[in-house]
Amino acid sequence: MFRSLYCIWPRKLNAPSFWLVSFFIICAIFVFTRDDNLQTMCLRNRQLQSSSYIDDFKMLNSDDCEDRIEARQENNAANKTLKQDINCSYIIAENAILRRKLEMFQRLNKFMELDSTASKYGSKIRQNILIISDFASGSSYLGEILNQNPQVFYLYEPLKSLEYYRENRPESVYDEMVTHLLNGIFHCNFMELTYYTNFLSFQYSSLRHRLASRALSSPPLCPDNINIPHYSIRKCAPLRPQATSAFCRLHKHTVVKTIRVNSIHKLSYLVDSIRPVDYSLKVVHLVRDPRAVLNTKVLDSSNENWTVKSVREHAQSLCRDMLRNVKYAVSAPSWLQGRYTLLRYEDLATNPHQIAEQLYKFIGVNIAPEVRLWIDRTLQKGFASPSVNSIYREFSYSMQNLPDSVQKWRKQMPYSIVRLVETECYEVMNLLGYKIVEDEDELRTVSFPLTD
Repeated sequence: MFRSLYCIWPRKLNAPSFWLVSFFIICAIFVFTRDDNLQTMCLRNRQLQSSSYIDDFKMLNSDDCEDRIEARQENNAANKTLKQDINCSYIIAENAILRRKLEMFQRLNKFMELDSTASKYGSKIRQNILIISDFASGSSYLGEILNQNPQVFYLYEPLKSLEYYRENRPESVYDEMVTHLLNGIFHCNFMELTYYTNFLSFQYSSLRHRLASRALSSPPLCPDNINIPHYSIRKCAPLRPQATSAFCRLHKHTVVKTIRVNSIHKLSYLVDSIRPVDYSLKVVHLVRDPRAVLNTKVLDSSNENWTVKSVREHAQSLCRDMLRNVKYAVSAPSWLQGRYTLLRYEDLATNPHQIAEQLYKFIGVNIAPEVRLWIDRTLQKGFASPSVNSIYREFSYSMQNLPDSVQKWRKQMPYSIVRLVETECYEVMNLLGYKIVEDEDELRTVSFPLTD
């Protein structure tokens, strides 16, 4: 049987017309099939362009086109194939543009979705740093060391926006408002902090708070000012909660500097075990010799006529808060373990590079070259904190250098007032390593160190 079929097959199918018809049928199937695939491929591209860049882009189009171009080159297809190659090249070019847009859009948009976990709770790898200090203790300089890092979203004295409530509401209510504000900032969620974004944008007395933040006073929010000595904050765009949240998310870390946290133990609410602890919070506590603080806050202030009584009251209040906070930190509560470090302004001002290295190591962030350059500039020209009434960003620095600022009070403060402050602050000074002067000669001899 098989032998008979073998004999019949050549005789039936050897006609030239049969093979010619078969060839044309195969070519037609091949061409029509590839046309359909190309139409489907282009349709996918149009749907992707109209999807508002939200769906994941898997680059199926360019991959299909590249595969088809290689297949056509191998098969040496004719005019129809050449036309398809041109179409695929056009799609690949469009996809390249789309890919760049998606990268930029996803960077902003995926963190602005209100239902996303990141929008509600923040990133698990985000470092949040809270700098707490007292008035005239060098916190502006310490904050600027972190603000100079391009990866940092820095906010200067945000609790100032709650000043009215601090004076006109019960302490418990104010503490809840502080916790709510700091939680929103550290989670980069400003949707419920409209009052704060308005504070930064429209309140005249708070304009310096906006300028103190590199992230909020740089393009595209504010004009580029590299070659301009100073410019008005009024040239900057008003902040909106959604945009502020997005710009916060574009930075890897958040830093808040404040002198309005009097009790460290109240910060435990920021890492309450009941809430999801999905971000890293570090507390940097900056202290300064109480004698230097009171010299600036009371004696060197042109806004107050000081008396012995007023100095004593200020000293008691300042050192009571300092001692309570230091003792609480030393007791090492569980929530603060590994999250707290104490710095002295005297060490920072005399060895800024070394302290900056230690600070960045503590918070787990690499120190940027911009930080080192900025420190070098302040060592040469000095540093001036933002002016209280200025609405301009000043790029000139005071002629007083940092080491001189450590010893300035020793040349100005009356010896009798020094003894008064030492009496009221002896315990906390001893705990922090500040020496008591024996006499006025020792006080005025600035080469004699007053720190251990």
